[in-house]
Amino acid sequence: MYKIGELSKLCNISVKTLRYYDAEGLLIPDEIDKFTGYRYYSASKLEDCYRIIALKELGFSLDEIRVQLTTNDNEKITAALNAKLVELQALIETTQTQLRTIESIKNNLTKGESKMFNIIIRATDEMRVAYIRKNYLSKSDAFDNISKIKSNLPKTILGKRKIIINYETEYREADFDLATCMEIIGKLPPSCEYEEKMISLGANVASLICKSDELDAAYKAMIKHLDGSNYEICGAYYEIYHEDGTVELKLPVCARKDQKLHAKDTEIPFVDDPEVCGTWEFLDIVPTREHFVYGKPKCSHSVWLQKLHFIDGGQPYWVIPKWTKGKIYTLTGDREELIEHPYTIITNQGRKLMFIEIKMHENDTTELWVYEQTDSSHIASKEEIQLCDNTDHPFVADTKVLGAWKTFDFIRNRDDFNPTRKTWKGGDLFLQRIEFLSDGSLVTVTKNRERMINWTKGLELNKYSKTACAYEIVEHEGKEFLILEWKSGDYSFAGRIQYYVLTRE
Repeated sequence: MYKIGELSKLCNISVKTLRYYDAEGLLIPDEIDKFTGYRYYSASKLEDCYRIIALKELGFSLDEIRVQLTTNDNEKITAALNAKLVELQALIETTQTQLRTIESIKNNLTKGESKMFNIIIRATDEMRVAYIRKNYLSKSDAFDNISKIKSNLPKTILGKRKIIINYETEYREADFDLATCMEIIGKLPPSCEYEEKMISLGANVASLICKSDELDAAYKAMIKHLDGSNYEICGAYYEIYHEDGTVELKLPVCARKDQKLHAKDTEIPFVDDPEVCGTWEFLDIVPTREHFVYGKPKCSHSVWLQKLHFIDGGQPYWVIPKWTKGKIYTLTGDREELIEHPYTIITNQGRKLMFIEIKMHENDTTELWVYEQTDSSHIASKEEIQLCDNTDHPFVADTKVLGAWKTFDFIRNRDDFNPTRKTWKGGDLFLQRIEFLSDGSLVTVTKNRERMINWTKGLELNKYSKTACAYEIVEHEGKEFLILEWKSGDYSFAGRIQYYVLTRE
């Protein structure tokens, strides 16, 4: 048997700590002399000491260690270890976020930014407001409207704060989609022209404090902060103005959503959804549903899925390998996995609208793609919606085009052609080269195959895709360029033509 001091030296745990472990019921002596109070420990207690030390180094609390010391059940021990793994992984993610934030702040200050905004993410209080949303030519017009709201309401119900809610998603010079609000502490009068609204931003709100002349810099700081965090936008920007000129910039955020992936051959049961029958046309891309205003799109660029069809039975077509109630699926870039995109449908003033959650891998955020149903007719097969060109043209020779051409550029519109520089920035192009043979055959080489199709003067004829693609030769400073229509699924199922630009090999 060892006295407490001897055990202390053997296991390198202080006597004070050993006494504390005894008091906590963690490491109880084998014997205690009833006259002297001396504690005596058997050699077997060394194993418990080592176990306590090992578990403490792994981050277990004393309460967790006590449970571990009193069980020999491997399942319970494994469960405790798994729980600790989850806890430590969360700690790693939090620490990595902190490191990225510190690095970002340091870089911004190093690059000459004079202001370091303190951004916190917390729950925030509710506000009752008199609310009106419309498009304003300028921010000053919005402030004028707040003054008008304030003057039109009884002083007895007025609060102290003025609020502008910014629903824009891209930079604009004018015509801003804003809500102007005045805080109220009582009910609005009957027949008031303003909407009474309770603003509740949720459990996670990114907030910072600035002056009104610092708002542009504050917006940039908020966006940079979120880019390096585990949060994404899930609401509009709230500019809350206090009487002394202080401004709170607030933005509801939520944890970034994991993209659900399924193996390509996964059996996903089909559940019919009569509401989605037919064809839908693209309207807009917005961060959240509250940003969307029908007829006033926020998104200024085109998208790859302009038209969306739902074929009976969840049948596949083009980039949609399957669908089921509440979800559509697309394929990953390597076409090995299915990406799941949840959708919801609402009816707005007689229009049926669909909001689809699309994961943007460039910044790891989720966007809502908005579509409107334009035709509710049932589609029995993809052949009903596929555009098909006449590919049965007689061969007419064109000696100018004979020979091999290599890909130079890919352009969305014919007018984007620029012989002095490439516009495509998206990596390796799908079409690599083509060769016109004198017998009317055409060899096309893409990333994944070589195929023989036909051609005639002015047209590439592809019986496989049922397309006839026009070509033309353009000369610039003695160099020949072949501009070729590219009719992929964008054309066959969405009616959109894009273009490859090729040069002589």
